[in-house]
Amino acid sequence: MVHVIAEPCVDTKDTACVDVCPVDCIHEAGDGSSNQLFIDPVECIDCAACVPACPVDAIFAEGDLPAKWSSFTKINADFFTAAPAAASTTASSSAESPKAPAKEPEPEWKPEPIDLSEEDMYKSISEMREDVAVNRGLSVLYSKTSILRFPIITIAAVLLLFIYGLSNNLSKNFNKTVYGKISSFALNQTKPKIAENTFTIFKKINGKTYKAKVVDSIFGNRNLSFIIPSGEFKREIYHGGEAYFGKLTNQNSQFYYIYTDEKSDGKLDSVLLVREIWSSKNRFLGRYHRPVKPTSEHQLSYKKAAKLFAKEIGLTES
Repeated sequence: MVHVIAEPCVDTKDTACVDVCPVDCIHEAGDGSSNQLFIDPVECIDCAACVPACPVDAIFAEGDLPAKWSSFTKINADFFTAAPAAASTTASSSAESPKAPAKEPEPEWKPEPIDLSEEDMYKSISEMREDVAVNRGLSVLYSKTSILRFPIITIAAVLLLFIYGLSNNLSKNFNKTVYGKISSFALNQTKPKIAENTFTIFKKINGKTYKAKVVDSIFGNRNLSFIIPSGEFKREIYHGGEAYFGKLTNQNSQFYYIYTDEKSDGKLDSVLLVREIWSSKNRFLGRYHRPVKPTSEHQLSYKKAAKLFAKEIGLTES
């Protein structure tokens, strides 16, 4: 079954297929006036070496030719039988000069069968690409570059992540404010991990229990949260169950604020009002809270509590 060059070759005429053809059966007009290449159906030995060499996928076995390009079977054959003389001249010159005498048809030539082993006849696509690359003088093959590209990208991405994690944690260690010192003290020289870790310090000051909670990871901020006890405040921050707890005579309510500093930089990012309810036998009954927007009053309270806490754990003198 011979091969046919179809429409994708029109106005392209890449000659890679010519270079790999073992019987030189691919041609164009002698003066270059044809707009595509043609395969001689008589000379073609159906080796298929030209198929992977074509950069525009224009070459097909005759039986595999798409229906929309079926006319190219005759176009290829006619180029070698009907108009070899006309192909070597332009349309304008042929109109001005007398017609050349018809060329005597050449005797039919039947190619001798080529003695090829089964391994040579059925090569893989990758091997054909290597052969084409050698014929074109390319020093680097497509398959090798594609194999190397993925590991290089992966290594570069891992390296960038490592550099970011290192710089992020160095910036945390350079934070020498009282908030940064409390955060570092809570970590207790523990190396940060990729996963998020939480560290907590309790300290009783003037009969009230303060708690500093630090959340840290390699790629995240070092968040500092202060739990600061408070006296009772008259705010409706609870759900409908408050009516039930209001009837209890043995309840023990604890009120406190949670101040959160997301970068341990002294800037208050959120405030939470919390109430915990316990029975007289110290049985936990419930916890209710309401977030509020930080105010300047909250900011001063947070700074005061942080300085007091730092002094009590020995980080500062005042």
